Amino acid sequence: DDSSWQWGPVGGGMYGDPAQELEDLLVRYVTRYDEKSAVMPRTDDEVWSRFKRALDEKHVTSHLQPKKISVADDEVEFARAYKNEQWHCIEALSLDLALAESIKDKAHRWLGQIASVQNAERFHVHFLVGAPQTPELRESYENALKILAKVPVPHEIVSEEGASGFASRMGKLVVEHERRSA
Repeated sequence: DDSSWQWGPVGGGMYGDPAQELEDLLVRYVTRYDEKSAVMPRTDDEVWSRFKRALDEKHVTSHLQPKKISVADDEVEFARAYKNEQWHCIEALSLDLALAESIKDKAHRWLGQIASVQNAERFHVHFLVGAPQTPELRESYENALKILAKVPVPHEIVSEEGASGFASRMGKLVVEHERRSA
């Protein structure tokens, strides 16, 4: 669009600190439009570390192993699972993401994956979830929890605040199973 060009006389001048002027122009015309995020989103591994500490105290993590739940045309792999009468598949999920849509998409993805293998062997899914640190994303987080609650197999959704209670329940499960197996 040639209306954005305005021709004028060539000028010149001197400025005391060209580097500072360039920085001022960058802030004025570019970075002030950047969305600021004071809080960095957390990964699934970062959420897992909080639960792992609690599970370590109850001597559960040494009993966990990878498990693949499979049907003829699909499979879901869990990095951590424990078997007694059924598989207890543990999945740490960070819902501490930058965008509300990403939080919802992650919950939908897990709902779909579990629904796809629901007719496999008996298994129970334990979602260990990390909430967003940004208050504006709280509603999206609550909606994501409702989506995860629709998983069509036995499941449990555990927030980070419930890590200690979850570790205690898993610890009792392991101890009881080991005692019966002995």
